[in-house]
Amino acid sequence: MNKKDIIYTIIALIACSGFLFVDFGKSREPVELYRVYLKGETLGYIDDKQELEDYINEKQYELKEKYKIDKVYLPNDLDIVKEVTYNEKVSTAKEIYEEIKDLAPFTINGYIVTIKGFEDDSDETEGPITIPDKVINVIDKDVFTESLKDTISVFISEENYSNFLNDTQKEIKDVGTLIEDVYVKNTITIKEGKISTEEPIFTDVEELNKYMLFGTTEEQKTYTVKAGDSISDISFKNKLSVEEFLIANPEFTSENNLLYEGQVVNLGLINPAFKLVEEDHVVEYETDKFDTKIEYDSNILVGYESVKQQGQNGTLKLTKKVQKVNGEIESAVITNTEVIKAAVPKIIVKGSKVIPNVGNVGVWAWPAAKPYCITSSFGWRWGKLHDAVDISCSGCGSPLYAANNGTVEAATYVWPNGNYVVINHNNGYYSIYAHMATISVKKGQVVQMGQKIGTMGATGHATGCHVHFGISRGYPYRGNYEFYNPMSFYK
Repeated sequence: MNKKDIIYTIIALIACSGFLFVDFGKSREPVELYRVYLKGETLGYIDDKQELEDYINEKQYELKEKYKIDKVYLPNDLDIVKEVTYNEKVSTAKEIYEEIKDLAPFTINGYIVTIKGFEDDSDETEGPITIPDKVINVIDKDVFTESLKDTISVFISEENYSNFLNDTQKEIKDVGTLIEDVYVKNTITIKEGKISTEEPIFTDVEELNKYMLFGTTEEQKTYTVKAGDSISDISFKNKLSVEEFLIANPEFTSENNLLYEGQVVNLGLINPAFKLVEEDHVVEYETDKFDTKIEYDSNILVGYESVKQQGQNGTLKLTKKVQKVNGEIESAVITNTEVIKAAVPKIIVKGSKVIPNVGNVGVWAWPAAKPYCITSSFGWRWGKLHDAVDISCSGCGSPLYAANNGTVEAATYVWPNGNYVVINHNNGYYSIYAHMATISVKKGQVVQMGQKIGTMGATGHATGCHVHFGISRGYPYRGNYEFYNPMSFYK
């Protein structure tokens, strides 16, 4: 072959090669695939989205058995996007599944219940707090609705609630209670959606009941009753109010119920998932305890005394508007008072040539006008000691009195007590009067038992018009001090 033939042969081969190359490029076509993302990162491509969904559902038989469901879905963080691409590598459903099964939880169909929170100002000691939203996941929304009914029945008896709903409450002929309104203060929404199996999901009403009442599904603290125990004693020793004890142990209806040795009671601190408001019209008889009045005779020496008149309790018929929140009274207002039997005061004559500034340990004057209500007793509630009694119902502007002789140690405004007075009775005891509307005494002033020191109000952090009345040994909230139940001084 001569040189010319060789050159022609090379040119022909190059031309042929070029033709083949161009022909191959023209035959490569784009394809329609699905790109799989997990938390924004690409895992690969698949050609059938449904195949992956079916494969996941097939493999997750344990989840289907656990929740008694027919279908398991993709993780919430997994996205599958259709694309037109030249990519030739296509993963199988099994390969993608193996990549994601340990990286992201799968989802199931259910209902997401949101109980909206709000700003709550019912805690007088800490001030307003924001209650956060609570999110509850259930397989069946009937599980939540049944649990809501069960929890409501803890605070309101099923019979009373049913009579209210059906408008079949009995008319009050003499005394009794009518429920005027019942409502959940929170806004509750229920929506269907995909729930991550990593989150708590309730399938059982009883389990959800525990969470709705105590705020947790953990086992609650219990106590085994001993000889001599009473409900009030057990409650106080375990930082519970009697109301909280009765709510946590619905088999009891009153603090006067009898206990038996060896009985196991629940001491769980309730933390309900919602706030149930009950508004009642109440008519009841109440004992009007007699006042003790002191008459001073300047002809008799200090330290001598005699009973001029024995006291007798009276009887009042009171009509009230009462608001309860989760079974506990939050406010009460007397709308009508009928005196059935007038109280007769006890009159003690004491010798006095000067006004003593030392209080009498055995005799104390009631600090508020009558009639009155005790809206919050001394004792534990919501895990905190309420170190006084809240006296209400006589209304804003009604007079407040010194509980005993003494010297005014404080008469000022401070948060959260508002306008308040502290009296040193010079016998080891101090009394405190908080949330007053007005103060009519000054620091250093000597006051006499029963003397007006101001008026009832709602200053500072107060949920309604009342006086927060406490008695301590030692100056309250300074150094060594201890609060006592004020009611123990009125016997």
